[in-house]
Amino acid sequence: MKRTHAPILVLVALLSTTAVGGAAQSIEAVAPGLRHLVISKGDVATAATYRIVIGEFERQADADLALERLQENGFTAFPISFGDEYYIVTPGLPHRTEAEDLRQRLLERGFSPPLEIREVSHDQTHANGPWSIHVLEADPTLVEVRVAHAYDTAIGLETTADLARRLGALAAINGGYFSMKGLFAGDSRGTLQINGRLISEPDRGRAAVGFFEREGKVNSVFGRLSFHGEVHLDGGERIPLDGLNRNRGSDEVILFTPDFHRTTLTSAEGAEITILDGRVAEILNGSGSTTIPPGGMVLSIGADRTQALLPKFRPRSRVSVETAIEPLLPDPEREWDQVEDIVSGGPLLLWKGTRLEEPEVESISNSFFLARHPRTAAGVRADGTLLFVTVDGRQPRESVGMSLPELTDLMVELGCVSAINLDGGGSTTMVIDGKIANRPSGGSARRNADAILLFPRKP
Repeated sequence: MKRTHAPILVLVALLSTTAVGGAAQSIEAVAPGLRHLVISKGDVATAATYRIVIGEFERQADADLALERLQENGFTAFPISFGDEYYIVTPGLPHRTEAEDLRQRLLERGFSPPLEIREVSHDQTHANGPWSIHVLEADPTLVEVRVAHAYDTAIGLETTADLARRLGALAAINGGYFSMKGLFAGDSRGTLQINGRLISEPDRGRAAVGFFEREGKVNSVFGRLSFHGEVHLDGGERIPLDGLNRNRGSDEVILFTPDFHRTTLTSAEGAEITILDGRVAEILNGSGSTTIPPGGMVLSIGADRTQALLPKFRPRSRVSVETAIEPLLPDPEREWDQVEDIVSGGPLLLWKGTRLEEPEVESISNSFFLARHPRTAAGVRADGTLLFVTVDGRQPRESVGMSLPELTDLMVELGCVSAINLDGGGSTTMVIDGKIANRPSGGSARRNADAILLFPRKP
């Protein structure tokens, strides 16, 4: 579904402390060209309600099926997230007898017991929130924007506050999705480019935001991206790449660069080819975790493709590698060719004045789309002003979080013409002057993979 909108004038930008439309708002100047807006809106649900738990699901796909079945049978339900699990529940009803009647109707339609009725004193689905929102409003002529990864590699985890302090940033927000556990913890799940170096490839055509300098100011570009990568052999043959700097599947060809780690961290089931100065320096079969040479790279071939591909490589033969990102939405001015830093997320909320509600295009589940989570977003106004936003969640007495349609509403209210949803949940963090400004849902700061950092512009 797509709807157009006109940019909305944000009156709060002219005020220091005010209340507009029932939302208490304040502004603090962080530095020239950078302001911190705090917005509190909505109210706490205090009356007890009764709702029915249809089911508890670890997989978003299963929660989606439950939602779809309920809708097909004429019932209204909501997804509620608790960490990685989703509960599908009916709307809160004021009396237990009404909930009991609804439970009976669900049973008659073939929904499986127990269909537990729960009394809720502070309802996370309460239509009026509350919401605690933090906004960084950045003048693109007075700040610089950079993307950074934990410990300046392609893997590893670091709190957004520690990353911002270590690099001396004025402010920061958390970045994109990433692997949270295992040997590859911190590996970005989507596009990551830092200072012109592509570190991680796009994931399923999901949204990204890029930043580049032009005419004395930072410019931003929003869209969806795909990946193109090839290995060019001496005889003219080309081998497609499946990805960069990530865990290798058995049927994949993955390129590892020095940005990743000291070694490839791969298992021995496959083959690896070290490339240095444009030539094959070493060919290893059945040996993993190859050292990545500074200034070189390692091509890693999964076990299912070793027999077909390994004979194509000869010691000292010439090899070149091509990697590129390609926009999936129109880019007539070729802005993506100019970007220096990119961070991804998904889905795209607004694009050049058009509201987007098509999560399926980016393989976003309906449960994730509709559930209220802590959220992080980045957006831009028509005049180029950059907005970086966090919405706290999973704290019903203070902030319930937002669904993605609600987050889109917020970005429209803030005057954005383009906006993207970034990683949220326990990752949602805003840092100002080295201190966390919002209230992370887990009670303490989560270690994240990457972040968007703001700095004063150099003279």
